[in-house]
Amino acid sequence: MTDETSTGKTSTNTYDGGALESLLGPDSLNTDFAPIVDLLTREVIGYEAIVSGPADSAFANPAALSSAARAMDMTVDLDLVRWSGAVAGAARIESLQNLPLFIAIDPDTLPHLPDRGDVASGTAVLQLDETSLIRRPSQLLRAVADVRRLGWAIAVDHVGVRPESLALLPLLEPDVVKLDRTLITRRPSRFTARVVNAVAAYTERTGAIVMAEGIDTEDGIGTAIALGARVGQGKFFTDQNPVPVEPSKRLSSLNFRTSPGRGSLPRSSPYQLAAAGRVSKPSTKGLLVEVSKGLESIASQSLQTAVILGSFEKREHFTELTARRWEVMASRAALVGALAVGIDAEPAPKVRGADLAEDDPVREEWVVVVLSPHFSAVLAAKDMGDTGRDMDRRFSYVLSHDPALTVDCARSLLLRLPVERTGL
Repeated sequence: MTDETSTGKTSTNTYDGGALESLLGPDSLNTDFAPIVDLLTREVIGYEAIVSGPADSAFANPAALSSAARAMDMTVDLDLVRWSGAVAGAARIESLQNLPLFIAIDPDTLPHLPDRGDVASGTAVLQLDETSLIRRPSQLLRAVADVRRLGWAIAVDHVGVRPESLALLPLLEPDVVKLDRTLITRRPSRFTARVVNAVAAYTERTGAIVMAEGIDTEDGIGTAIALGARVGQGKFFTDQNPVPVEPSKRLSSLNFRTSPGRGSLPRSSPYQLAAAGRVSKPSTKGLLVEVSKGLESIASQSLQTAVILGSFEKREHFTELTARRWEVMASRAALVGALAVGIDAEPAPKVRGADLAEDDPVREEWVVVVLSPHFSAVLAAKDMGDTGRDMDRRFSYVLSHDPALTVDCARSLLLRLPVERTGL
């Protein structure tokens, strides 16, 4: 069996989900279903499939089992157990039927799922860990677009653990944002406020549902609601073992269906996207350099919640001075990428580089994209083909602060980045 994983690597492994049980013992893995509750109506509106190990072992804790599987490079095996248990449970247990099932799956597992096309639209919510957004955004965008075509919704888990994940929410456009349990259990802090602000900005624009995990007490419900959550899960609800209400009697109007077109992948270059329906203006490179520096300055103040991407036509335009500025930004931002003909994989420390293909229209574009929870801007310019003094070269350009356009331009450049490298 040969598959292309979401990291771009070819896998020749054959997975059947039995490898973990061969280590832990037959029938050692159990799939349980944790209720997901509307915090206002207290009704069950979904379940999450959770796999745990033997009750008398350290792997009885689902998080410990997941960590061990990751350490042993057996995440795909665990995901297949979680998937098969969820599908079997949905078919066997009446209370699970007609309710969405949240299933945590690593993007690399997707090619190995045996029957994902058989899961009805609107019944599955693919749950992704927030670290996958940070480590491999371009591959994740493609994987998410693939499953969205099946009608699945997307949830991002553990939001609020790392500030970098907040910057990437608009790019992935999840239908559900799951706040990490630490936001519920710890005292409020300045970081808590940053998370709340960023999530509020995202959900106000998209209508996504905010969900809180780790609700273990009645007080936890109040905390979750104060943080902006409408939906929750945790020991408090699991212990109560609530029974789902018949659809005709349910008060909650929430559903976890994905919106058509959400997270769509652009087929055009950033300048083509920006110039469509907008007036482009001619300018010399000298002015655009200063505009770019202004955007870079704003991006540098974003405290790890910005995505900064740029295209420079040719490697020589990514000068020593530019490299120093982008190195500083990369030390502060969530993700920084630079694209140009002949550019290295890491043109400056922590800057992800991408060499442009011969037929790529971005080879003739100068683009700077800055995207953060509270600021968005794109400068997209097309080389007019002048010769002579470099700073006198003319470009036709568009400068926009439209959040939707900025996201599309960012996705356009992200899709051109190579697969992840260790340490980024």
